[in-house]
Amino acid sequence: MKNIGADSVLMIEIKRFWTEGIPVGRGTKVVTSIYLVIHLGVKKETKVFTRYVYAMKESTVAGLAPAEVEQSFNGILTEILDDFFSNPY
Repeated sequence: MKNIGADSVLMIEIKRFWTEGIPVGRGTKVVTSIYLVIHLGVKKETKVFTRYVYAMKESTVAGLAPAEVEQSFNGILTEILDDFFSNPY
């Protein structure tokens, strides 16, 4: 990190990402799961902090379309990153 001009470096490894639609009654249950490894290198502390994250979200929609999959993924990713940035250490 000595040669990098930034104060910190963030790297996110996507280990596993899965979204599936399961027909239920009159709609579709959307199950999204993601397994990430977040690395935050902080130059002034000369440390790399690592956090392993697994999250799963379920929702039911009238019909499964790319927009619903995108919304589910964005929601789960927003929760993960908000939590991480509120307490990265």
